[in-house]
Amino acid sequence: MEGWAWAATGSVEKSLESLNCQVCRGVAKNCSLMSCPFYREAVKQALESLRSREVLFGPTPPTVLVGEWGYPRVYTGTALLLSTDMDPRILESPKSWLNLSLDELLNMRLSLLLGRTRVHVDLARSPAKIIDVVQGSSASQRPVDLELKISSGRLSFVPGFGVRHSPYGPAGRVEYLKLVDNPAIPRQVDRIISDPYTPTVEAVEKLTYSGIDEYYLTRLLSSGLLGRRIDRKLVPTEWSITAIDDMLGKTVLRRVKRFRVIEEFRLYTFSAHFNTAYVMLTPTPWMFELLEGWVRSMKVYSDYELTWSRSNYAENTGGAYYACRLPILNYLDRLRAQAGAIVFFEVDKGWIPLGVWRFREIVRVALEKNPTKFGSLSEALGFLEGRLKLGLKKYLATSHLIPFLHKQISLV
Repeated sequence: MEGWAWAATGSVEKSLESLNCQVCRGVAKNCSLMSCPFYREAVKQALESLRSREVLFGPTPPTVLVGEWGYPRVYTGTALLLSTDMDPRILESPKSWLNLSLDELLNMRLSLLLGRTRVHVDLARSPAKIIDVVQGSSASQRPVDLELKISSGRLSFVPGFGVRHSPYGPAGRVEYLKLVDNPAIPRQVDRIISDPYTPTVEAVEKLTYSGIDEYYLTRLLSSGLLGRRIDRKLVPTEWSITAIDDMLGKTVLRRVKRFRVIEEFRLYTFSAHFNTAYVMLTPTPWMFELLEGWVRSMKVYSDYELTWSRSNYAENTGGAYYACRLPILNYLDRLRAQAGAIVFFEVDKGWIPLGVWRFREIVRVALEKNPTKFGSLSEALGFLEGRLKLGLKKYLATSHLIPFLHKQISLV
């Protein structure tokens, strides 16, 4: 994985995404038993579980996390659900998270106890016992029960917030990890991960064609189960998320570029969890821009591409860029149509850092709504002007594609 563009972090991710929690006042490391009611409950559950028995037993949704700190020697492990009041299936099902409140989401994710160990990423090719269990659980399509023992005195009470992955609760050095029941691995997944010769991109394309979604694919890639066996490695989860979004997007784009261009401007919108997406489709060949506006900082960030997908990483908006692009391309593919797309994505003050999934899912749901249609770019922008909390001017000042479209129109 050395040199992969997905290992980079966008400027928004660095400066804003992980610094926006209203409970801990913007610094995730300040989360504590005293300040966060959700985390306090998670810690209470962890301590009670550890006091009552030496070896913990429970389901993993499955949740697998591979860190990036210290690469190529990284922390990796799987998470066990502490609460008995939750359905473990929903903990790794972001497509259903828009129906939950932020409080419910935070409480749910912080109920995961992460058992982890530090290993070299190359261990994916010849896994020792703990990594073998991590890979087995990550390949499962449904929750699987685990036995987990945390090393004495090695439990961390700092919650795991990332800029792309969803958070988890207490974490500790795993001493013992065992699968209690058999993972439910679909035949097509088992065939691919057992094949030592299929390259990663080809494996992703085949599994997508057979109905495996991006969240399952991310888990498989992160745990080192995809690609030619000689090349397999554990892949940091945050890199895997964006890698899958990018690979799938490029595959779909090759088809979309063969379709006819739409005939009018279309605007789709949806709001959830203090995030609002306005997706504008333009009657042009494929082009794409993400305009990510943060109400708290009063700033707008942009990344874009013309005609073909980017060859370099989206340095400003990071993983959000690829997460927004994928559902738009999937939508155009289903329509058998081609269009340009400009996403105005506004993050309001109430958001807390729960991961990049919300870009993907909010845009996906927006595209399921009936669009408002316009005969011109000016009409579409006029419709947006009174709806953007940061005001249209901030977006226009940052955008690259809107001036480009204005120029193209003036030349006609």
